[in-house]
Amino acid sequence: MAKIGIISDTHGDLHSWQKASSLWGKVELVLHCGDILTHPETLASRHLAEEMSLSQVPVMISRGNCDRDCDQNLLAWPISSPYVSLFWKDRFILMGHGHRFSELRDLSRRCRPSMVVTGHTHVASLVREDGIVYLNPGSASAPRGRDPASFAIVSEDDIEIVTLEGLQLYRERW
Repeated sequence: MAKIGIISDTHGDLHSWQKASSLWGKVELVLHCGDILTHPETLASRHLAEEMSLSQVPVMISRGNCDRDCDQNLLAWPISSPYVSLFWKDRFILMGHGHRFSELRDLSRRCRPSMVVTGHTHVASLVREDGIVYLNPGSASAPRGRDPASFAIVSEDDIEIVTLEGLQLYRERW
């Protein structure tokens, strides 16, 4: 079954990337909602950038508020700013980091995507509003609130938010 792996706010944590990618398994595409590295000069950030760059499937990245111009020098995949838009399985997906959420929500009301994907808050959420699914996979490295570190898997039928231990937090059909 075709699926997408979605991750956000790794902040240079190689372990969170490795754990999430092992759990989402075979995907066609990875979406990263930004705040990828911490400081490019740290060893952890360099290792994460190297591993992401080796991905055998495309990685689409939306620039986060902590991402810097020099981060692009370490990554093989382009960092888009401020939004990423794509069609997948006849569905329009719009992604932004989420630090300007009101702007992104206004844009989504105009262009009517099937799904809006954001990060930034470090809190996982899955909400449907006016026929649009708003997905935040949470933070893979530094969660806030009651939920543990998490990521998302989107298939043709389902949207799931999953912990790095493999437990399902949220699931919705779409």
